[in-house]
Amino acid sequence: MKNKIIILMSLFILALIVMPLISGLGITPGRTTINFEPGLDQTVQFSVLNSEHKNMNVIFLIQGELNSSISIFENNIDFLPSEESKPFSYRIKLPDKMEPGLHTAEIVALEVPKANEKGTFVGATVAVTSQLYVYVPCPGKCIETDLNVMDAEPNSTATLIVPVINRGKVGIGDVRAIIDIYTGLNEKITSIETDAMPLEAGKRTELSAKWIVNVNSGNYIAKVTVFYDDESKDFEKQFAVGTQTLSIESILVNEFNLGDIAKLRILVENRWSQEVKEVFANLLVYNHDNQVMADVKSASENIPPLAKKELIAYWDTVGVNEGEYDGKLMVKYGKKSTDKNLVLKVSESSLDIKGVGYAIRPQGGRGVNLTTILLIVVILLLLVNVAWFVFFRRFMAGKKEKKEVGKGVVRVPR
Repeated sequence: MKNKIIILMSLFILALIVMPLISGLGITPGRTTINFEPGLDQTVQFSVLNSEHKNMNVIFLIQGELNSSISIFENNIDFLPSEESKPFSYRIKLPDKMEPGLHTAEIVALEVPKANEKGTFVGATVAVTSQLYVYVPCPGKCIETDLNVMDAEPNSTATLIVPVINRGKVGIGDVRAIIDIYTGLNEKITSIETDAMPLEAGKRTELSAKWIVNVNSGNYIAKVTVFYDDESKDFEKQFAVGTQTLSIESILVNEFNLGDIAKLRILVENRWSQEVKEVFANLLVYNHDNQVMADVKSASENIPPLAKKELIAYWDTVGVNEGEYDGKLMVKYGKKSTDKNLVLKVSESSLDIKGVGYAIRPQGGRGVNLTTILLIVVILLLLVNVAWFVFFRRFMAGKKEKKEVGKGVVRVPR
């Protein structure tokens, strides 16, 4: 009986390992960036992914500031189970003049639930978006900036990083930032100044500073002022000190081949005792000019309390060359974000991802991945248990036969 239970448990584990991951509807690229040109008329390509291999109907919606400048060639499409992805395109026509700065739109792919035999719609509506960013250069100096807070734990040293992109046509001789830390009650705790450096037009840099964290766990507000030559820009961002609500546990990339669509499996743990809703992963990959070359997002998921969940994102590597690229992974939920800076090493048949303070080495398309190793281990355990069960039965049968012979019982061969 004991051996049967072990065999059943092994089969159950095996089923869990080989069970396909349900990732649903996907879209790639997550963002297309265009630099403004007067009267620009351009066709933009994107792909919709059917990773569950199912029958589904998808409609396209256009929303955002630039929606009147975009026309999509197909508004409604059906997927067959055999169709893993389909290419699509839309046309963007820009006016002769636009205000300096960022202008955006979203192409939304919406999976429409299908009606059953009774005419009732079954299934949840799923939507994914591909962003369009159009940057209109400033005639003078203007910047785009953010704040990343790394390793903020009580009685430790946190790293504060302020990425800055020069969106103007003029170089900046000196860019620096002052970060004021406040409690949730708007009480100022400390003021920290970053390093300073020049920044060429169209380039990106990161300002950094250290903060000795002498506060308790909780939510805090950073009020940031970025000075660039004689001008400045202010913004605020909320962050957490102590155990983050969500933590990035690992990133796996299986069966990678350069030029294909890479499937990124991002394992996230909810360390809170409450469900966290609308969680999604956002990966930025920068080229060697420090410009965003890829901006991919996963679908939003709800993560139960004290549980782990995989977020699936897709990166279309068409046109990507072999080499090392800087990246940033953000897991966003509400107004909060858990961030990790990454280095992505791309080769013909593998994608290695390393992060600050930890290393993740997913296997390439010709390697042996973790799932394969676990599958082999479980099969070996299953075979050992079956062999032990057979041996045990034969041993007990032989022992019983000897006992009967000792009592004078003679078995007549059939």
